[in-house]
Amino acid sequence: MSDQVPPSVQAFLVCDTVIEDSLTHKKSLIGLFTHLQAQVFPCQHQQLGVYFCLTDAQGPYQFDITLVYLNTDQVICRASLPSVEIRDRLQISDFGINIPALVFPAPGRYEFRLMMSRRLIAQKDFHVIQASMPPGPPAQPS
Repeated sequence: MSDQVPPSVQAFLVCDTVIEDSLTHKKSLIGLFTHLQAQVFPCQHQQLGVYFCLTDAQGPYQFDITLVYLNTDQVICRASLPSVEIRDRLQISDFGINIPALVFPAPGRYEFRLMMSRRLIAQKDFHVIQASMPPGPPAQPS
């Protein structure tokens, strides 16, 4: 598998949730984003979805996804998809994974890395931003 040519990645997107229809296997991406906001850190995000679509692949593949906090190169999480067999190079294959309960240690730039058999084939970055605290209620006269 080490001499496999990497597939052509057509899309690599981050969202809140990837939903797959059980009958058609079509995927719906809910809440696409380029940045997240949090008021306090570390913050926990309930779930993130990662979607990727590729072609020009044939044979057995093992895909892994790693989330890295780029400011410090800290690995936030790793996820592996079950091994897949792609039979036709002209086939378009798409995959979705939902990752629960991610903790972001601080504001900054984060990056999902898509690996095929330990080789980097795609990257997708996004920002986690410190949101300002909403103003408190006005003081009541005593």
